[in-house]
Amino acid sequence: MDINAINSTNNIQNLNHLNSSSNAVLNKTQLKYSAEDFSSDSSANLNVSRSSILKSEFSQDIQSLNDGIAKSQIAKSSMDNLQDFLKNIENKLENSQNIDDKNELKQSINQDLRAFNQKAFDTKYQDESLIANRYSDNQETIEVSSSNAVYSIDKPNVANFTNQIFDVVNNNNLNNPQNIQNALDTVSNTSKKLEELSNQFVDFSKQLQSDAKNQINEQIFNQTINFGRESSDFTKTNIQANAGYLAAAQANIVQEQSVRLLS
Repeated sequence: MDINAINSTNNIQNLNHLNSSSNAVLNKTQLKYSAEDFSSDSSANLNVSRSSILKSEFSQDIQSLNDGIAKSQIAKSSMDNLQDFLKNIENKLENSQNIDDKNELKQSINQDLRAFNQKAFDTKYQDESLIANRYSDNQETIEVSSSNAVYSIDKPNVANFTNQIFDVVNNNNLNNPQNIQNALDTVSNTSKKLEELSNQFVDFSKQLQSDAKNQINEQIFNQTINFGRESSDFTKTNIQANAGYLAAAQANIVQEQSVRLLS
């Protein structure tokens, strides 16, 4: 048997046949897309469909990230505004030395506390409460999902912060200087808690903005890729390489058989 004849006829013919039919071999399952995503196997349709898939994923991710950024910035802004109510209460307590009956401050401070709570409960995004929970609320966190990660931050129930201030103001005699100081300390601690929470939402927003920026850069990069051509070229190259390996393997088998016959 002539080894060279095998290599130059059968195997080369098989290789040419594989090359000419490579487009037929390039099917949808190899590319991991469902049949519904394509009307045919052409590179043009592959490019359009793949681009559509990426744009759809990108659009969903950006929408989700934008919603999360909006929630975090609204929550942060609202908590910064709540500091104004605490500052009003602090000023009233500090200036109480000019009032004969300091217990008269209680009603005015309670009005500030009610306004504080109302502002907290009114802080929403598309009817979702962000920093104050009612009994009917069942979401304890703000969650944002993208194809890169899932982000989450606890919702602070800042309306509860006013309870401590209310108790220390209304359940004590404000004509006692120590009780005034205790009330001031409580207000100061509440202000610090609000500031810490506000900073947490700033960090949360930065995470989301970073993800969104990466998504946009990736989308710009993907728009420069011809997925149809590259996928087709990649598959053809593999077919040719595998066909070459097959021809070499067949030649080796024949050569081994010839050696056995000669020996």
